[in-house]
Amino acid sequence: MSENVAFELADKDAEPTDGDANTAERVIDYLQQHPDLLLEHPELLDHLELPGPPEPSVSLHHWQLRRWRNQARSQRRALDHLHQVAEENARADKLLHRFCEDLLTATDRAPDTLEQRIETNFEVDACRVKRIEEIEPASRKALEGWLDNPLPHCGRIHDHVRDEFFGDSLPQTGSAALIAVRPREGKTITHVIALGRHQPEGFNPAQGTHFLEQIGELAAAYLINPTD
Repeated sequence: MSENVAFELADKDAEPTDGDANTAERVIDYLQQHPDLLLEHPELLDHLELPGPPEPSVSLHHWQLRRWRNQARSQRRALDHLHQVAEENARADKLLHRFCEDLLTATDRAPDTLEQRIETNFEVDACRVKRIEEIEPASRKALEGWLDNPLPHCGRIHDHVRDEFFGDSLPQTGSAALIAVRPREGKTITHVIALGRHQPEGFNPAQGTHFLEQIGELAAAYLINPTD
């Protein structure tokens, strides 16, 4: 193949160490003693780099096979990621199901009881549920922008807000999540749920908030009398 159509392959292998050489010798010895290994375990071929023509030239056929292998690896990584997400979603559904059962067994619908149920079912270091009218003016002012568009907030919170909900139970380096509670068909916020974790990244702005939204919806069904 002429130089103007040659394809560059992967980077040169690093110089082998003594340990690598000894390992290679043991593999070679094993393969010599078991020449049918690849016939008995063809799946090993998916992880082997087979030799091709000397670099930098390579046949189109060999280059095509390399591209297919890279695509297969990429698809395998994507599938592994989907499996991981599915497992995480299953764990979240299980937690929410247990939380629902716990709420249904409660004998009252008080904010204090909801706090206890949240602390029992979820990994939080602090939890406080407050009626909107109980929040101090300084904290209400700090929350003005969020209250206008109350999607769950994750990360650092204003000092007034941290003191309002957590007092000394959450350090300044901690992180928090704020959840607005309101009727399904209404816009008026009735309560605010504050969750705290001591780790700075326990709640962070990059994480998804769908799970927190579901907690807020369950809390609304628990706290708010539909006849109010």
